[in-house]
Amino acid sequence: MLSEQTHTVNRQRAGRIGMNMQTSTLKFDVPISVGERPWGVAVTPDGRTAFTANGPSNDVSVVDLAKKEVVKKITVGDRPWGVAVVER
Repeated sequence: MLSEQTHTVNRQRAGRIGMNMQTSTLKFDVPISVGERPWGVAVTPDGRTAFTANGPSNDVSVVDLAKKEVVKKITVGDRPWGVAVVER
């Protein structure tokens, strides 16, 4: 599980998201390749999973943040722009 000081940042053209475990250093942990141009990133409230909307590849990646890897890709409509996580 991620700490309260962890941030995810999408690096669109690189097709990756970065994780920063130390807010004071602003240095990224291992970048995670997610898909073509991740235009949007959302993280679950428990900090375990991220979702990225990968525009040109028309899919959403499901990322296990502890493992730092994509665990699933979901094909969606044309050019997804964003994602959101809603608790029920």
